[in-house]
Amino acid sequence: MKKNIGIIMYQTSTSKGQELVAQRMVRELNKLGQRTYLITSIFHDGQEVAPAENLKKGAGYIYTEDSVLKIPVIRVDSAIAKWPPRRIVFRDFIHTLETIVDHFGLNVLITHSTLWNGPEEVAKFVMWRRGMRNMGGYKDPIVFCQMSHLQEASSQRYSLTELTFRTAWNKFSLSKIIETANLILVVTPYEGESQIRMGAKPEQCFLFPGGVDDEVFLSFATEDSVEFLKRHSINTSSRIISYLGSIEERKNPMAVLKVAEKLKDRKEIHFILAGRGGTSYATEIKKMIKGLPNVTYVGEINEKEKVQLIKASYLNIIMSRLEALGIAQLEFMYFGVPVITSATGGQSWVVQHDVEGCHVNGPDDIDGAANAIIRLLQDGKKYNQMSINAKGKASKLLISRLVRELDTAIEKETMKESGLTAITKEVHATLAKPEYVLKSWIFGTSGVVTTNKRVFIKEGLISRKVTELRYANIKAIEHARRYPWRTLITGLLISAFFLVAHSLSSLLSPAFVANVENLIKNIVDFLPAFLSSNIFLQIILPLIPFVISLVLFLIGMRSGFKLYCEGIKPIYLPRRFREAIGFIREQIDNL
Repeated sequence: MKKNIGIIMYQTSTSKGQELVAQRMVRELNKLGQRTYLITSIFHDGQEVAPAENLKKGAGYIYTEDSVLKIPVIRVDSAIAKWPPRRIVFRDFIHTLETIVDHFGLNVLITHSTLWNGPEEVAKFVMWRRGMRNMGGYKDPIVFCQMSHLQEASSQRYSLTELTFRTAWNKFSLSKIIETANLILVVTPYEGESQIRMGAKPEQCFLFPGGVDDEVFLSFATEDSVEFLKRHSINTSSRIISYLGSIEERKNPMAVLKVAEKLKDRKEIHFILAGRGGTSYATEIKKMIKGLPNVTYVGEINEKEKVQLIKASYLNIIMSRLEALGIAQLEFMYFGVPVITSATGGQSWVVQHDVEGCHVNGPDDIDGAANAIIRLLQDGKKYNQMSINAKGKASKLLISRLVRELDTAIEKETMKESGLTAITKEVHATLAKPEYVLKSWIFGTSGVVTTNKRVFIKEGLISRKVTELRYANIKAIEHARRYPWRTLITGLLISAFFLVAHSLSSLLSPAFVANVENLIKNIVDFLPAFLSSNIFLQIILPLIPFVISLVLFLIGMRSGFKLYCEGIKPIYLPRRFREAIGFIREQIDNL
């Protein structure tokens, strides 16, 4: 079933995890043939890339085929919020979203992240549209999915003011978003449990752990890691311990430098830090690196350089204070690189201790991280087993595979939201474009389902014959009576045969006559004596088949309707479908 999908994220990026997940989701869904767009702000990595004045003059949005991201992007009027911090908000988004949904025919909306107005506004928009449908407005149904990338509010990272605001937002806004959403995309089972505590139903939660971008790794699979090391003047025989992520306090790269400082006498070990800086914290990190000969900071790197770095790495290290998942860790694991992790948040699920890597005792356990590195340098057997395990786990979490599974889950929700579950699977599997059910009627083994485009008439319990008719092809509706003449005639012929059978006995074979007499004798043996008279046997008993057929004829005789259509025989519907006929007539009149 073809779908038109809008994926909503507050900005674009070439390095940030949540933004990358949203962008990759757009790309992969388009590969599956679903028309998918990224709906986002005028900002890319915090920098304005589309003048707000241009948006205000037009429809409130600009559509582009982004040459850098290589996906369709719809940018809407937006601004950097004064509160909450580090967030971007959309301006007048419900009005703009209504215009976008109607213009692009969107029937699936997927929102990302929390603590900004995108998910809130989409939830209100979806509830509004559902309300219109319930009151007979017949707006196209919309499937709504929310991917929170939820990080527990922590006093280690946030001030009291921000911590309590986040808690309030989760309790007030996120709970309503969860209530409205068809699916809640969770990056780990732990997040799923957290969302369930907030009110989500277990069947709502769909595991979507970011995913390894297998397309990127296939594109640069033949790239030489030695060339990368030489370019940065790093000894090619060194065991590389890599940090890949933004240089920010939450990611805690300072702890990685402290581990490097502890191991600075180990000449065979070299640390590489890669990621976007640009903050006062990043400046402090760069100053500290200057005093560490066993550390190289390579700055923000592109996809090709990322693959080269991962291929050159012996271990990946992340001492993050707060982490919903850790896509970078999955990427290292995809190449069989074990991970040393602080095991905060989703990291404890991504990397199992002593299976795909090592857990240390929190983000400040410098000694634990240093000891884990030394242990894996010395224990080649343990390292090799971790490498195999890491690659095995990550290979099951490819973005292409996850998106295919998500597409299937969305299709099921589309059928539920549209009412298409009233139609057999064989039928709705052939619908190229989504339709939605207006009304349906089921009586016994027969049913009528009306969508916004056609009528489905279902008959039979086992064969489940389904006839579909476009409203425009229904040429006439006739009030008709249906008489089961075949039943009556069959009973009449059987009775007539028994009445004249005695006089025809000379014309019939002796074996057939004997069988008939035997049958009559067996019936007579079960009858009371007063019914075994010649009158009963010669007149009344032969009439029984006719009487039974007459009763069945009277029961089967009924009034109903015939639908006359081009190219097929008239289709009969019993009188109990009179409401359906009235509704079909109304749809025909509206053409």
